[in-house]
Amino acid sequence: PMTAATRSTDLFDRWSATYDSPTLQRLTYRPIHDAVLRRIDGSSPSTVLDLGCGTGQMTRRLRDRVPDATVIGLDLSTGMLAEATDRLTTHDGRTPSLVRADAMRLPLADGSIDLVVCTESFHWYPSQADALQELARVLGPRGQLLIASIATVTDVGHRLLRRATSARGQTIRALPPLRLRGLVTQAGFDVVCQRRVPRPGPLAWPVLTDARVPGRAT
Repeated sequence: PMTAATRSTDLFDRWSATYDSPTLQRLTYRPIHDAVLRRIDGSSPSTVLDLGCGTGQMTRRLRDRVPDATVIGLDLSTGMLAEATDRLTTHDGRTPSLVRADAMRLPLADGSIDLVVCTESFHWYPSQADALQELARVLGPRGQLLIASIATVTDVGHRLLRRATSARGQTIRALPPLRLRGLVTQAGFDVVCQRRVPRPGPLAWPVLTDARVPGRAT
């Protein structure tokens, strides 16, 4: 039978063919990627996870920014990963480290990751709390988590958007910033920064949340 997870994967498999439209990337994703990269300036992680890596746009920029690190791109969509494989291999000739997996069940060892970047995919996760518990598990004792996700302004907006998208079979959970902060904190992280990321368009700007595993200097 067609499950919610199957419908979601099918959506992104179809979307992968047009996801790299220059206009879409420039207006929608580039501002978010730029904001995330500014938050890791000066850090030197050994292992980086690009969670919900899509076609590898951000994965490629992470490999350029931290060339000595092992950068892993993870996504559930085979279509997205096929595009990412082409992009990353063509870009620098290295074999890309790409994994097909569910964000709620990461095939990674405890404490094996120094930095997790999650851009524009968190609002699609059926259980955001479970995903955060997994991220808390795989991040090391000085780990950093950067989530950039669309976010409504109020709980009312969140409920209306969730209801409208659920009716179409693809639920969006665009938590307001305070709700998102609470969820991240409940998973055991310290939130050190949270702000809107400006970008063109009439919709609410996405929110960038910078959280750390307790014990890391800020």
